[in-house]
Amino acid sequence: MNVYHLGKRFLTSLVVRKLNDEEQQLVRSVLLENELGLWMKSMKVDQRHSLVVLKRFIAIMPDAGRDAQAAALLHDIGKSQLQMGILSRVAATLIGPRTQRFSQYHRHEQLGIELLEAASCSTITIGYLRGSGDPDVVSALAIADNI
Repeated sequence: MNVYHLGKRFLTSLVVRKLNDEEQQLVRSVLLENELGLWMKSMKVDQRHSLVVLKRFIAIMPDAGRDAQAAALLHDIGKSQLQMGILSRVAATLIGPRTQRFSQYHRHEQLGIELLEAASCSTITIGYLRGSGDPDVVSALAIADNI
C-alpha cells in the first residue's frame, strides 16, 4: 500500500470541482454510449480521478487507442456499485476486507469488469482491466493510476 498515493488521493477527494466542458468532451470522445452511462453513475470524485488517470495515461502512451483510453476512464467503475463515501473507503483501505461491505470494496476491480461485461462493453477494454492484452498498455494503466 503506497501511503503517499493514498494520502494524496484522500486530500484531493475532499474538494472535487465539477468537470468543465472541455473535460466532459474528452470523456465523451473516448467512451461509447453504454460505457458513458456507467461512468456517469460514478461519484464525482471517481469521475475526476478517472479523468486524471486518463490524462496521465495519454501522456505515457499518446498513441494508445480508444479501448485503452476507455480502460483508464473505467478502471474504478466497480466502486459505483458500492455506495460508499470517502470515509468508508478510507476505513476499508486501512482495516482491510473484514466485513462484507469492505470486502466488496477490495474487489471493486472485479465488480467493474462484471458491470462492463453486463453492459456489453468492449472485450478489449475489459481485457486491459483484467491485466491481459498489450503488456505496455497494462503497465501504462497501472503507472497512470498509481502516481
